[in-house]
Amino acid sequence: MPEPRPVPDQAARDLIRQRLDINLLVEAGAGSGKTECLAQRMAAGVLDGAYEVEQIAAVTFTRKAAAELRGRFQLTLEKAAAAERDPARKARAQRALRHLERLFAGTIHAFCAHLLRERPVEAGVAPGFTELDEIAQLDQQRRAWRDYLDRQRALGSSILRQLVEAGVKPGDLDHAFEIVCTHADVAFPAGDASRPDAGGARAALARFWTRLEALLPGPIAPDTSCPLQRSMRKFRRRFRVAALEQPRVVAELAAEWKGAPKITQNRWAPGGREGQAVKARIEALFAELQQVTLPFLDAWYQYVYRLAVGLLMEGREHAAQARRRAVTLNYGDLLQYAAALLRDNLEVREALQRKYRWLFVDEFQDTDPIQAEVLLLLAAAAGPPLDWTRVPLRPGALFVVGDPKQSIYRFRRADIDIYQRVRERIEASGGRVVTLTACFRSVPALCEWANAAFGRLFPGAATRHQPGFAQLMAARSDKDPGYGVRVIKIPEGLKGGAVNDVEADAIARFIRSEVDARRRKPGDFLILTRIRKALPVYTRALEAVRLPVEVSGGAAFATSAAVTALSDLLRALTDPGDGPAVVGILRGRLFGISDRDLFRHRQAGGGFLITAPDLTEAAGPVGEALRALRSMYAWTRRLPAPAAVERILEATGLLALTAAATPGGAEAGDLLHAVDRIRQVTEEGGTLADAASALTEDLESSEVESVPLEPGRSDVVRVMNLHKAKGLEAPVVFLADPLRSGPDDVEVRIVREGVQATGYLELRRRNEGTFGHTVLGRPAEWALHQEKERAYLEAERIRLVYVAATRAKDLLVVSRPARPSAGGPWQQLAPHLIKVPPLPTPPVSQLPLPVVPELSARARSAGAAAREVRARTLHAPSWQVESVTGTAHRAGPYGHPLQEGRTREPDTGMAWGSLIHFLLEHAMRGPHRDRAHLERLANWFAFDTPDLRRVIPEALDTVERVMSADFWREATAAAEHAVEVPFAVRVDDGGAAPRLLHGVIDLAFATAEGWTVIDYKTDQLGAGVEVLVARYAPQIRAYADHWSERTGRPARAGLHFIRSGETRWL
Repeated sequence: MPEPRPVPDQAARDLIRQRLDINLLVEAGAGSGKTECLAQRMAAGVLDGAYEVEQIAAVTFTRKAAAELRGRFQLTLEKAAAAERDPARKARAQRALRHLERLFAGTIHAFCAHLLRERPVEAGVAPGFTELDEIAQLDQQRRAWRDYLDRQRALGSSILRQLVEAGVKPGDLDHAFEIVCTHADVAFPAGDASRPDAGGARAALARFWTRLEALLPGPIAPDTSCPLQRSMRKFRRRFRVAALEQPRVVAELAAEWKGAPKITQNRWAPGGREGQAVKARIEALFAELQQVTLPFLDAWYQYVYRLAVGLLMEGREHAAQARRRAVTLNYGDLLQYAAALLRDNLEVREALQRKYRWLFVDEFQDTDPIQAEVLLLLAAAAGPPLDWTRVPLRPGALFVVGDPKQSIYRFRRADIDIYQRVRERIEASGGRVVTLTACFRSVPALCEWANAAFGRLFPGAATRHQPGFAQLMAARSDKDPGYGVRVIKIPEGLKGGAVNDVEADAIARFIRSEVDARRRKPGDFLILTRIRKALPVYTRALEAVRLPVEVSGGAAFATSAAVTALSDLLRALTDPGDGPAVVGILRGRLFGISDRDLFRHRQAGGGFLITAPDLTEAAGPVGEALRALRSMYAWTRRLPAPAAVERILEATGLLALTAAATPGGAEAGDLLHAVDRIRQVTEEGGTLADAASALTEDLESSEVESVPLEPGRSDVVRVMNLHKAKGLEAPVVFLADPLRSGPDDVEVRIVREGVQATGYLELRRRNEGTFGHTVLGRPAEWALHQEKERAYLEAERIRLVYVAATRAKDLLVVSRPARPSAGGPWQQLAPHLIKVPPLPTPPVSQLPLPVVPELSARARSAGAAAREVRARTLHAPSWQVESVTGTAHRAGPYGHPLQEGRTREPDTGMAWGSLIHFLLEHAMRGPHRDRAHLERLANWFAFDTPDLRRVIPEALDTVERVMSADFWREATAAAEHAVEVPFAVRVDDGGAAPRLLHGVIDLAFATAEGWTVIDYKTDQLGAGVEVLVARYAPQIRAYADHWSERTGRPARAGLHFIRSGETRWL
């Protein structure tokens, strides 16, 4: 084994252990052993008698890091207790070990929660508050936002109405709401812009379009290669039918021409000189247009921004109030309440400073401003500090470790400016900045290559946006020729997904060959990508060569086919009347039924409703699948949701399949995570439908983590995006996915001056099916904000590459395109990869054989018997759930289509019927039944349905006609009446299983003779009332019969046809 090299920064490490009387900021390079330095200083303070273990607080970035630090500290103390000859020092070590549980070691959020639980009254929080994790916080945030919007609709919010008129739906602001909630301590000024006049832009657009069309040499060819002509074809379709009297339409059309024109000259003129002349005329037209439209667009965006930000700020406060009412705090609340407690209460601050006298902070480069405020106020000297950025610090109270070259979480509020401020505060308080350059992780070849590459990418001295570079000094002396840097060169001509396929195959073959040769284990390999989109490609390639895989990152869960199948199934089971959803399940991976079989089933008269009574007679694979779905539906009604889902997974074999299909069972872990998510929702009082919705939102989110089937396994190839690799290392690291660089545009800008923080953001609507977006609004001077923020993002992009390139111990493999100019996430490394040798990718000779299960006659017989018993149990019907409406529709005739020459009465489909029922329900409930009150209700109901709003006057007239009917007067005068009454009754009619019949009664009221039951019908009259009476009579008779049975009094049934005003008594 090679001898270790001398540690080049030993003097700095000695100072860390010895100078306990001063504050230190340690800038530790990659692999420098910063956790060991933390443990060594903590132990040195205890042994010297300077520290008491119960007065130490060690703050780390993750719980895992906290556990590692606690273990290192304990191990250091144990070694000292065993080797120390000084009795006093030995006794101190032994005492610290006995009281080790009194040491606080955890995340900053856990530490703030600890502080608040100690002083809840002074902090203004309830003593029994509950902490929300990230997933629960997102759920609460979304619910609060929806609730706030519903309230604004109910109040007839003028801001909401103006936003809708401006083409912004409330749902378009969901992402912006997440941003302002993430920056809960930041004020976002709305500005004072008013709606601009669109007249000038409207005229300029019309003039521009007329002149531009006149320059066309002829009709635009369908396959034209000219980008401008393709844009013109799209614009022409819109412009012809555009409602130019609406300012939002003018803004949308103007936005299509806000960029520079891209012209293919030979599509406009045959000759080069003529083409250049036409191009010049087109560019002049664009310049003339944009002189008018760009200022209009800027003013329009500021107007929309003012409306939206006012709404977002109120919504954020509504969400905070909802958390206070629920006695819950999210991570941001924990920080803000703790900071306020320390900042505003001198007595509490001094008491907590006495309790936590020594603070140790790890990964400080990713600390956000409020975290820094909490830590510096606890480390502050006596007195009432007004500004944490200027407070003097107690000598020796603060020990901070971080590497500013690894600050990569700006999107999560990490701010390199805050790091620089704390650095200055430590130095101003008599502390020192110490640099650790020894690298115990990487071999010399990797350190030398990294120094050459990043010595040019980082500045020599720190700037506002970027720290200075400190070289990595290798402490290892390994000289294995297989160590160092290698490349995977992507062949020319490949694009998009083909690049990932070829690259993933090469990576998988290399790992397989290394494992087969017993040179390395699967756990020695780490695959990193810049973004999460391509993670499944590498997972599939590894699984294809039977390598165990563990995927980290939200995209892995979001792209899980098994979880998607489960989510689709649950949505179908919670709404069994949704035939298309059931068809999707039948065609999906759970049943795999072909379209031909579905068509045959339909041609034979079969349907696709889970609750259909004739499923026992359905033949073929479709009938069998529908009966299986009905059994699952019964489980969801009879069992708690988690138990029902577990039984469904067992019955379908989905969990077993995903666990056995791949060596690592990656998707099986996601399925179990989904079951836990369902359990969490139901334990909080939600239904299975709520759980299904939550699971759907998790699949759409990029924040939900993928969970392995067996967490903590060390014998798996790890695949993750770069932001998940913080603090990780591996003998062999692949920098993969060479074309996807991640987002590079600016969406939010936070400006911090002193203790004040001001935010600016661009409001966007994400375009369906693409990575693009449409700008909805932005503040004044947004271009300047973008420019300043982009400088920070460009600097962070280099730091991301540095983090990725310093994870490897022995071998770093970088994928690069054939052309260095092709860009990509590792582009900055391209000049230093030119002479790097390629990675050998030998073919996979023979894959290990899978384990063959026992297939003896006895085993097959036992399995068949067990399946038969389960089949009998599953096929024995226990319940059948039916709706009265469904039963009536099957029993009654369907009538005739609309006759030629007759016109349909104006309506908006099912929404019309829902609106009428809604208004009649509220009119009967009272006490307000006047038209003005009903109109307010109608406007609230139709807020998101513009087409429905135009028929509100007709709907009000219709409701007033109903209110003048004889039965209505009887109902309002009755001693007792009920509206929209849901009911469910058990019917034992001699069938194989009892039926549960359910429905909703529109109106029931008491009379001297008994009860009267009314059902409203909003159908188009079509062939006449008689046909509708014949269709719906069984339904209303069933309502009346069951109402009579429940009340013990006779019930009269009636149908009231809304459109004709006629009431038929049955």
